[in-house]
Amino acid sequence: MDVLARLFNQNPWWQDPSRINDDEKITEWNNAIRYEPELLRTIQYDFSSDNSVVYTLRGLRQVGKTTLVKLQIKRFLDEGVPPMSIMYYTLDLAQGPNDIVDIIERYMSYTKRLRGKYRCHIFLDEISTVPNWQKGIKWLVDAGYLKNTTVLATGSHSLDLKNAAERLPGRRGTVDGSHDKMLLPMSFAEYILALDPELGKFVRECVPTRDARNSTLYNLTKNKIDENLQRLILRHEELNSLLGEYMVTGGLPKIVSEYAQHNTRTEPDYATYLGTLTGEWGRMRRNTSILSRFCRRLVLSMGNRISWSQLSKMSDMSGPGIASDYADLLERLFVLAVVYRFDEHNGHLTATADKKMYVTDPYLFHMLRAWTDTPTIHESSIYFLNDTENRGRMLECVVANHLIRLAFDLTAKKSTFDHHNHVFYWVDKKQREVDFVLDGGNVARMAIEVKSGNTIKNTIAMKTLMDRSNLGGIVLSDSHFEERDGYLVIPASVFLALI
Repeated sequence: MDVLARLFNQNPWWQDPSRINDDEKITEWNNAIRYEPELLRTIQYDFSSDNSVVYTLRGLRQVGKTTLVKLQIKRFLDEGVPPMSIMYYTLDLAQGPNDIVDIIERYMSYTKRLRGKYRCHIFLDEISTVPNWQKGIKWLVDAGYLKNTTVLATGSHSLDLKNAAERLPGRRGTVDGSHDKMLLPMSFAEYILALDPELGKFVRECVPTRDARNSTLYNLTKNKIDENLQRLILRHEELNSLLGEYMVTGGLPKIVSEYAQHNTRTEPDYATYLGTLTGEWGRMRRNTSILSRFCRRLVLSMGNRISWSQLSKMSDMSGPGIASDYADLLERLFVLAVVYRFDEHNGHLTATADKKMYVTDPYLFHMLRAWTDTPTIHESSIYFLNDTENRGRMLECVVANHLIRLAFDLTAKKSTFDHHNHVFYWVDKKQREVDFVLDGGNVARMAIEVKSGNTIKNTIAMKTLMDRSNLGGIVLSDSHFEERDGYLVIPASVFLALI
């Protein structure tokens, strides 16, 4: 099949705009919970004709990047955008930058008369599978093929895609905000809106804008309870119930929809997501058996302080460098988040100290645990969370990942964002630990403790750090709400709903 035939095959709306409704991703979306990522509303496509824009969209495989693209195409078609001005192409079979050039040249040449002077919208799916893809985009920009065009290129390799995009200086156009977008699993707030629209609408009414959210967070750091927080706390039992489900399903749309409809998650889905991870691992020419041992240790030690050397020995690796390398690769694949120790003297991380590691989504944690320890993912996750200590570990994991989301949202430098410089943990000389330290700039600088259980105690370390570093402080609990000397105790579900 030649390039033009593939283009027609992948863009059936060129012949009939209504055929977008037959697309597999659109059909799946219509039969599911109909979750719309915020990016669907916030990525800008309407620019002046002299502004050629190149976006990247990064995210875990199977997180919904292709669905987001197809929903955007459907939105364009419903709005009357000429079908020929919209091009989609998956690059799974492309070998190099020349293939990208050939595809877009053929598209532009064939559709020039049919699309007239309308702006083109080009969606290149899984571009990170193509070595040196940025060279193809650079050539096309310099040759003038991308005039009056917006390109959205998706990929599953965070650092690979980011580094390649950085090799396009001066060729990505002008946009408000960042050219580099990230699609993550649903946040807890998005999960609420998808599973309980009435409650989700209530949450959004409490904090209708980011400024309102940031004001509430800032007040928290000053030990103040504003009206927004008071209203959310009144419904904390409903929020707690949904948080319990979120710690089972995570935020992957397909898994969430299946659980909502059938109250289970199937082994085929587990095999699909695991196969995606091991497939990517093979593509990077790393050993899957070593990965399994590493993930087993990761599951057992999640939330605990550990050194690369300890992790290496426990995983039967040949040295600490291998453990560090595997952790770095899992971070690139959006599976892992490493948290470093906070140095209160300079406000930065301490690279040589022990690390804490968190899987980026509850479902991914249950998947890794089932792979390395237990036979079935659904039964193992329910059993795991029935244990109070395990539930506390999972809550800490969810908080860690939401703090990273919050730090990203608050930073002004999104293109250079590195969560290692914004989310930390801390220990004092007596090895008393503060679970998290968030540096969210002027809005939210705080020490955070996560407590699961009936009693709230052992906050000495948090108070010590607050005094030393002029930080605010909060304790996130299962259900407790109270004011203490210098800090607040609030339900974790309420705090997470703010993010």
